[in-house]
Amino acid sequence: MRPNARLDSVVFQLTPTRTRFDLVLIANGRKEKFASGLLKPFLAHLKVAQDQIAKGGYSITLEPSSGFDAPWFTRGTVERFVRFVSTPEVLERVTTLESEILQLEDAIAIQSNDNLGLKSVSGGLYLAGCCLYFPER
Repeated sequence: MRPNARLDSVVFQLTPTRTRFDLVLIANGRKEKFASGLLKPFLAHLKVAQDQIAKGGYSITLEPSSGFDAPWFTRGTVERFVRFVSTPEVLERVTTLESEILQLEDAIAIQSNDNLGLKSVSGGLYLAGCCLYFPER
């Protein structure tokens, strides 16, 4: 398939663990396996892929909106995108951002508990002057 070939769709075929993929390009009924790798870095750049994976399933399909001409949706564009997402600097940045987001979420959860008057205590929960203990199972 030529770099300027317009694509009908791009499909991320996921492994059963949904952590890795095979990328298949589809143009004029022809399919070409184009790349494979880890899915996580691509999800950070594709909102539509995040939405589709949240629904479950083992494939993510990217295609132009119906009724719109998309001359940019070519093999060459996908090739540049895959190369960009796969660069070590981008992978490192995605990992760093995910770590920072987790830290922020933890801080928000702690702040929310403090605002409600909740504190964690060994084996239970301290709530406005009384302790509730939950047996460990």
